[in-house]
Amino acid sequence: MKLLRILGILFLLLTAGCGPAAPEQGGYTVEDVRGKTVRLTRPPQKILTDSLHLDETLLTLVPADHLAGVYYLDREPGISFIAEETRDLEPVLRQVTPETVARTKPDLFLASTWSDSGLIQKVEEMGIPVVVCRGPVTVEEIRDNVGLMARALDRPEAGKQVLARMDGELEETERVLKNLQGPEPVGLLVSLMSRYGGSGSLYDDLCRRAHVGNGLSRAGLKNGQPLTREAILQADPDFFLVALPYGEEKADYEKFQQQFFADPALQGLKGLERRVALPDRYVYDASPMAVYGIRALANGAYGKVLFPQGQEPLLKGY
Repeated sequence: MKLLRILGILFLLLTAGCGPAAPEQGGYTVEDVRGKTVRLTRPPQKILTDSLHLDETLLTLVPADHLAGVYYLDREPGISFIAEETRDLEPVLRQVTPETVARTKPDLFLASTWSDSGLIQKVEEMGIPVVVCRGPVTVEEIRDNVGLMARALDRPEAGKQVLARMDGELEETERVLKNLQGPEPVGLLVSLMSRYGGSGSLYDDLCRRAHVGNGLSRAGLKNGQPLTREAILQADPDFFLVALPYGEEKADYEKFQQQFFADPALQGLKGLERRVALPDRYVYDASPMAVYGIRALANGAYGKVLFPQGQEPLLKGY
């Protein structure tokens, strides 16, 4: 009987190991835009992203020392709102590849729907948690990214503060613009990215919030469709918006502009002599600081200082 009792205990111990594993204690989960549930054992301290807009959004929620690496555009003040915060950080990554992710060893990788799916898969295979955010095409989707990142970082209060600051900026902007008299000025974006800016783009939403007519969408162009002479003539804009390129783009952009504005088919357009030049960060930014882009667009389109520019701090929630 004693032998049978011992064998029975051994059998129970062995079969217990074959059942489902006990749930891991601690940690938390977050559902990303893929609908995937991602588990984090603790709030991440070393975070890597693959783009400027994610780094900018991230740094509204945590200090810059949480970055495991710096995307190279972060340091370009012409296109970045975090050039000063990232000036002394290393390493600087020109490309984010599985190899660079492995080298920096983050405990969270933030990607977006604009990211390479192959990169996301390889990072997940390394055992690194990956949270996929939106490649935002509206200000509301930027807000969604703030909320998702705040949950992934276990910093819900910081997320609420960032959203409150965004709301405050947007409400003040609308308060000023809704009292303007006369028709909305129509502008047409002149960009090396000749397929960007039509309806369905973030730029289109920024124009709407700036009370500026987007000549690209008014000519029937959707985001991703190429700009044509016919569309430019149909838009007949009041002004042309010229995005000032950051360093490495400058030579190509100057040549492109010269060719664009010298096109004989465009001569005689009412807006040809009115060019509004804005740094890239006001035109292409896809982080909470896009609220400053709305104000810069309005200033340029209406030809007056509706909103002061220059002091544009990160909309930090910490």
